[in-house]
Amino acid sequence: MKKKPSFTDIVFNEKFQLFFLTLFGLTVFFAKLGLNGLANYDDCFYAEEAKEILKTGNWVILHYNGGAAYHNAPLFMWLVALSYKVFGISVFAAKFPSALMGFLTVCLVYCLGRILFDANQAFLAAFILSTTYPFFKYARHAMLDVTLAFFVTLAMLALVLALRKNSKFFWLWGLAIGLAILTKSAFGVFPLIITFLFLVLAGRWKTFIDKNFWGGVATAVLMAGAWFMSQYLIGGQDFINVHLKFIIMGKVSDDTPEAWYAHLGFIKDLFIFYWPWIPVAIYGSVRIIRGDLKDRETTVLLVLWSLTVLVVMSCMKTRYIWYLMQSLPALALVSANGLYHWASIPSQRDKVFKGIFVLGLSAVVLLNFSPYALDRDREKDTRVIAPYVKYFGDSGAKVIALREEYYGLNNALLFFSDHAAEPLYANVADIQKEFAVEQLVLCVAHRTDLDEIQKTFPDWYPVKYGDDLILIANQRLDTSNVKTWSGLWQN
Repeated sequence: MKKKPSFTDIVFNEKFQLFFLTLFGLTVFFAKLGLNGLANYDDCFYAEEAKEILKTGNWVILHYNGGAAYHNAPLFMWLVALSYKVFGISVFAAKFPSALMGFLTVCLVYCLGRILFDANQAFLAAFILSTTYPFFKYARHAMLDVTLAFFVTLAMLALVLALRKNSKFFWLWGLAIGLAILTKSAFGVFPLIITFLFLVLAGRWKTFIDKNFWGGVATAVLMAGAWFMSQYLIGGQDFINVHLKFIIMGKVSDDTPEAWYAHLGFIKDLFIFYWPWIPVAIYGSVRIIRGDLKDRETTVLLVLWSLTVLVVMSCMKTRYIWYLMQSLPALALVSANGLYHWASIPSQRDKVFKGIFVLGLSAVVLLNFSPYALDRDREKDTRVIAPYVKYFGDSGAKVIALREEYYGLNNALLFFSDHAAEPLYANVADIQKEFAVEQLVLCVAHRTDLDEIQKTFPDWYPVKYGDDLILIANQRLDTSNVKTWSGLWQN
């Protein structure tokens, strides 16, 4: 009679581990993804650029509010535009490419862990990455960084396969780097830097005479060069000023003095946001640095991949936690190795793996079948007034705003209503002048402005109240035909 497998047998079964990782990953990255709107500055900006790809039909030059926008490389916006074609223009569709890339990055980390370590450590690395707060948080945003992490991880996997299996994988390596550059411009160059440092420190000198390696380099350079040239030929100095000087060089330095310890901000962020994995990350790092790994090349690769972005970006003026996104897969592998060897005896490992399965399956049930959402509500007021702005704006109404910052309001307002508020005023007297015309004028204001508005001029009419924002008009309006959104758009 065949023996019934125990719980221990199940949790160490590779097929069941893969099933669990798939179920858990799909939940963490996709559960209720379309709820609660989009964060204004980055999410809505990129989502709007992708929407204007479909509106203009121009896939070469990105646009924002009808004008050419040279801020970003285009690949992520292309993916979002394709997502719109499949799912329709919605919050879910805007976030879907990032969530998908988050899930696929976990899959790549598992594959790398399988090659560099073993199946159990690969499982731990994939689970650690899935539960790394900055990673799953920004995978559920319409932002560039998790997509960048996917292509960087793909490049590192291709590098390992090229060196261990077949050098033809260098073509995939070069393609991945090219796509990383097309995702986030200069940030996509890091896997190229890491690779060259690795080859030198690992003594892989013969690689530098491998035609497949240089074919991969040429692929990356040609892809990046083609995009840069297309932008320069069309945008000229505007592209130089916006993308190279403002976006890239603006992150490097300015004249504002900083204390030396300000450059340790990423370390502080990791100690704040990398729980509960920071202890095993430290332990794993110590093991690797002191040479406990049998494979020296794995040691060199993980150290360089983990530290290069952190060290370089720590020297820059601009330091956000999502800038480390492409290093988090490496840190997950380091942490997995630390956790696996920290639980050094079988009984301890049994408890670790059983705990992961119990907590993970509980999270799957909670996130899928409870009202709890992973994402906090974003731009609720803008979503409330947007249908009214769209309805009357489509009919020719002028839209203005009071005491708002241009992108702070218009990223979300454009995405949800197709209209931007222009101009934006700081004084109520200017609103009075705008309202003293026959044309319908809408103004986005704040509830706290209403007393001053009422004292300055009485001829205004409320259109729609939000918790903070209010939409007012210079005419009494019939709003009975305004269709508000539901589901993925508005919740």
